[in-house]
Amino acid sequence: MDPNKRHQELASKWLNGTITPAEKQEFSDWYNAHPDDRLEIPGSFSADEEVLRARMLANVSKRMVRPQLLQRRVVAVAAAVALSLSIGWLIWQIAANDRAGVHLALHNEVQPGGNRATLTLADGRVIDLSGDKEGIVIGDGITYEDGSFVAAAGESLELATPKGGQYQLTLPDGSKVWLNSATLLRYPATFRKERREVELVAGEAYFEVAPQPAADGSGGRLPFVVKTRQQEVEVLGTQFNINAYEDEAAITTTLVEGAVNVRFPGTGPGSPTRLLPGEQAQLNGNDINVRKINTEEFTAWKDGYFYFNDADVYTVVKQLERWYDIQTVYEISGSDDLFVGKIPRSASLNAVLNVLRSAGVRFELEGRVLTVLPRK
Repeated sequence: MDPNKRHQELASKWLNGTITPAEKQEFSDWYNAHPDDRLEIPGSFSADEEVLRARMLANVSKRMVRPQLLQRRVVAVAAAVALSLSIGWLIWQIAANDRAGVHLALHNEVQPGGNRATLTLADGRVIDLSGDKEGIVIGDGITYEDGSFVAAAGESLELATPKGGQYQLTLPDGSKVWLNSATLLRYPATFRKERREVELVAGEAYFEVAPQPAADGSGGRLPFVVKTRQQEVEVLGTQFNINAYEDEAAITTTLVEGAVNVRFPGTGPGSPTRLLPGEQAQLNGNDINVRKINTEEFTAWKDGYFYFNDADVYTVVKQLERWYDIQTVYEISGSDDLFVGKIPRSASLNAVLNVLRSAGVRFELEGRVLTVLPRK
């Protein structure tokens, strides 16, 4: 395993309370091997965790810039912080708002989502895909990424992830698709010669499209089209993200690399909206609006993070609902809190709620029902 990922994994386990004594020692040995003059780590990691936590938070706070706004902004971060040797590890930093009287009733531990999906074949059979695998490959047959057999390919297929699920797919042309939770993608076992087309029925997916030459010998590239319920996105070879959840106000298409044309279905090739890298199209009703954005905010889920940039509590909790498969009850009528930062999706729900709780948000969690309470 990549050393950086290993240390991030150990730090995440420590935050979740799932780290073993042997792993604590491994993490402590690594950290002590790279001393920081501003942060002395006690020799016994497991014996003095509260001291370590306080010193870690104090060290990180020196590295963070807290924005000063007229409206209160809450910084809730469980981020990869670069140390003196640029080795990433996970820690949170919370703005110093009033923490007195904060209440959090947690009676169970809700674990994060993982690799879960179902594959529906052309004959109607439904296959529960292995949670030990990350994805499947469509070729002459259907296999896992390691080459092990799944099923024979049919003429049309569906890949669906539940709440708390994610999965990867390699299409017949070599294009890759990452499916976020609660997502349904339809695709053919083989593409037509003149056009490659898939349908994002619902949810969110990240596409890495493999360029293919046009079949007519013109020297052009074979179009790749992603259809949603309200738009078509045509690409020639690019990386982009589409969020088409039904409970979102707009369908968003975020371009990371290359170029795409966004259009309403049936409007023909003469009326597209062209996106360039770092741009996002928001389709709301009959309007397509384009804006410049930080693409990481909209693609971090693929790399294992929640990413919040001035997100209100409703936006934050909506993402938690999908990943942890929970329901939410709001006993608030609104909130001015805005959250900024990254939290690993590998963290338990309780660990994430503790970050928000420390920023002053109040919750109760009973089973899989989360209640958002008013501030005291």
